Amino acid sequence: MKITKIKTHSLPIQLKATFKTALRVVNHVNVVRVYIHFDNGIVGIGEAAPTHVITGDTEVSITSAINDIFSPFLIGRELDEELTILDEMKSLLVHNSSPKAAIDIALHDALAKAHSKPLYEFLGGGTTKLETDYTISIGTPEEMVRDAEIKVSEGFQSLKVKLGLDPVEIEVAKIRQMNEALGGKIPFRIDANQGWTADEAIQILNEWHDIPIDFIEQPVKSWDFSGMTKVTANTNIPIMADESLFGIHDAKRLLDEKCCNLLNIKLMKSSGIREARAIHELASSHNVDCMIGTMIEGYASLSAAAHFAAASKQVKFYDLDVPFMWNLHGKNLTDIGLEIGRGQVLLTEEDGIGIPAY
Repeated sequence: MKITKIKTHSLPIQLKATFKTALRVVNHVNVVRVYIHFDNGIVGIGEAAPTHVITGDTEVSITSAINDIFSPFLIGRELDEELTILDEMKSLLVHNSSPKAAIDIALHDALAKAHSKPLYEFLGGGTTKLETDYTISIGTPEEMVRDAEIKVSEGFQSLKVKLGLDPVEIEVAKIRQMNEALGGKIPFRIDANQGWTADEAIQILNEWHDIPIDFIEQPVKSWDFSGMTKVTANTNIPIMADESLFGIHDAKRLLDEKCCNLLNIKLMKSSGIREARAIHELASSHNVDCMIGTMIEGYASLSAAAHFAAASKQVKFYDLDVPFMWNLHGKNLTDIGLEIGRGQVLLTEEDGIGIPAY
């Protein structure tokens, strides 16, 4: 398979409601879709989500990286099954993990199509039904309780809750109020998005000892590895690394320095599926469980993340709720590459990531 042409275009994704975290407020996102054409007629599809507060990538920088740096290098090259071409490509440009992920996803999509298999099957098989949590964005305590009750009524069996902006006592009270409203029956996954100091995190977590919590995600700044270690050592609630984890070298450091109990793998941070699989393999060797998460993304990258998750045995948690946030009014559901159930993301049996090439 030889690459003959690469094209990009911007795809607007509108959300049903404003999404607020400790890092940003989002109403919509313009993702960058990439189409990689091959001499056998196959078209691989990938996508990058601009999330500048985490990856540093913008719509402009993603488009430039793909069109000006990666495309001239890739066009005319043969694709091998091991995708070694990605190692060469990544060395052309430091950082820029999201455009690298878009290329990586498109190449994986193409290989799966060449084998006439859905991507999850090409990657090793697995379940086609993924039970996802739903993320409650930051709001007033009353708003967050109301949103939690609505999502539980819609079938979600776990809730991810965004915190990290309020004083300690308010952060503690929000989860207590939500837990009381839900009768203590729904487990929480708390994401501070780097919003606390290590000491604040320890204080807050000690207040939640009697609340069902699966884990606390990225309580301190991404660069504060010693802070992560301190929090992990001083709580019985599992700690998950997110913004501290981009590639395999971050994963090694996090595990070697006992910074966390769990890893959150996101394709936009790992530069795609190939590096994500390396992180997953390392986690498996340490018997460390993982979550597959996403940013506010589009259809192709979300579908790719779901396929990767389905094929990855060490992935125990699924944070794939973005499809429930998309405003799909008037959208042909065959364009999104998957189906949506009650609290579930369902993979189709279409080849590759299931996104039509038009």
